[in-house]
Amino acid sequence: MSIVEDKDSLIELIDKKKVLIFDFDGVLVDSVDIKREAFGYLYKEHGDEIVNKVTEYHLQNGGMSRYKKFAYYEKELLGREASSERIKKLSADFSARVVTQVVQSDEIPGAKKFIKQQLVNKYLVINSATPEKEIKDIINKKGWGEQFGSIYGSPSSKTDNINKIIEKLGVMPIDCLFFGDAQSDWSASLQTNVDFIGIGRTIKKLMKKDENLNYYQNDFLDLI
Repeated sequence: MSIVEDKDSLIELIDKKKVLIFDFDGVLVDSVDIKREAFGYLYKEHGDEIVNKVTEYHLQNGGMSRYKKFAYYEKELLGREASSERIKKLSADFSARVVTQVVQSDEIPGAKKFIKQQLVNKYLVINSATPEKEIKDIINKKGWGEQFGSIYGSPSSKTDNINKIIEKLGVMPIDCLFFGDAQSDWSASLQTNVDFIGIGRTIKKLMKKDENLNYYQNDFLDLI
């Protein structure tokens, strides 16, 4: 099987849907490197080897909540208790470092225009691994708040969030489409039977290894 990148096929798929669900980092805004650098900064006192392992794990587990990442770093890399107090402190330090930068980050090419076009007859939703209060704050500060009917974040998983969306709106999985850039996004779509369009080169590499037919775009320019 192959990856579907044909513009007409993708637009036809999108037109059939009632609900469009978007991950945020790496899908709507170019913020993945901002967060990679922030994770590394928080562990710089432990040396380059730990920093490299921290950032590599972050990149390999895009879409995983930061709470789970910090728990892994503390327990598996540093061999110490991942207490809730420690995780909360790390998360607060991380937020303080990244929020302003993410608000100021560039959109993925074509994202803003695509969102505005789809607002005409579709319900748009954010499904992010960022803590829910924080992702709502970021989207509002970017001036995008009115464009999304609902915004979901962690600690709920992306799979749980999709199920919440389906239940809240009273729609079927076939009515929904999820745009994501990570394995966790793709897995959430498979677990909920929601169609998926991969955005960006990282997810394309994963899709190429899969035997099924998958939908992909590098950005949104060909969809507007």
